[in-house]
Amino acid sequence: MFILIVGGGKVGTYLARGLIKQQHEVVVIEKDARKAQMMTNLLETDIAIVGDGCDPNILLQAGVQRADVVVADTGDDEDNLVVCIITKKHSSARCIARVNNPKNKLIFESLDADRPVTVISSTEIILEMIDERVNVNAAHLEPLARVGHGDLELVQLRIAEDSPARGKRIAEVSLPRGSVIVAVDRGGGDVVVPNGDTTLQRGDDVIAMIKRDTRSDVCAALVG
Repeated sequence: MFILIVGGGKVGTYLARGLIKQQHEVVVIEKDARKAQMMTNLLETDIAIVGDGCDPNILLQAGVQRADVVVADTGDDEDNLVVCIITKKHSSARCIARVNNPKNKLIFESLDADRPVTVISSTEIILEMIDERVNVNAAHLEPLARVGHGDLELVQLRIAEDSPARGKRIAEVSLPRGSVIVAVDRGGGDVVVPNGDTTLQRGDDVIAMIKRDTRSDVCAALVG
């Protein structure tokens, strides 16, 4: 594939190196001659064109009309938008654009309904990763069984080394109202029917009856 990258900063340089290793044809447009030379030195190949990627003539010189993929990777959302607009005028290439301000995503996505721009927002990626980490336990808590109309669930959670419930008596664990630990499986066939004085240990599989809408709170109390 022929891939044209507009923007020869760190991301563009590392992207180019990875694509070259995959045997793709790569050209990078970079308006800063110093950055272009640094990229050439780092990659040990002359793939850089010095010029403004927002200039249609520069894009045509770089071969945009035959590109399979065009990556708009400047640090400026407006420049990336112009690159995508020019590319769609002169080429059937797939456009991938880096967006710094998530509010600008809709503008890029509305450029072409038939061949939409693939928009990458580093801000949103980081936020999603944080949100995923915060909610991972609740999101992957699959009920063993549902009771009644589905409002009650029987769930199982593992007490890990860093669990806030490790070493605590069940009476000391702040579970949501209506949540009840009904069994503690300690492995090897040792299943305990607990009471308030039962101490939770690392490796215990806690089986609890909970309300479906309290998953996150139960996970926070038992898993962390």
